[in-house]
Amino acid sequence: SVDNLRHVGIVVSDLDKAINVYTDYFGFELKAQNDLIKGENAEVLVGIPDVRWRWAIIKLHDNNRLELIEYLSHPGTKREPLLPNDIGCSHFAISVKNLDELYNRSVDYPVDFVSPPFLDGYVKVAYARIMNECLVEMVEVLDERARFSGGP
Repeated sequence: SVDNLRHVGIVVSDLDKAINVYTDYFGFELKAQNDLIKGENAEVLVGIPDVRWRWAIIKLHDNNRLELIEYLSHPGTKREPLLPNDIGCSHFAISVKNLDELYNRSVDYPVDFVSPPFLDGYVKVAYARIMNECLVEMVEVLDERARFSGGP
């Protein structure tokens, strides 16, 4: 049986830049980092011969985790432009305290909002592209009835 979500993995083109966005911009915590993963176990895990990558674990305020992965060998390709309806993992969503403040601060980071924040029922919401590699839905809860996706 499944106990819980362990982490969400995100492949990035520049691990250091991504760590900066998730720690400095969002205020999350860098929990662990490994600058070289290689060898037989790595090859078996991802099914790519001679693979090498580096990773970081980012801890969110609620103790959930993101795993940021930069492939040193076998880099993937970016979807340009990254669209919410692309096949694959569409986005992940985080609850934020002040969406307007994050929107205003985004000009100093590789964070591109799809649209300005807008009211949607009991929340203020917006999608943003992080480094044009991952879509993040930011949700500011305005009424406790919307604390969880899908209701209480």
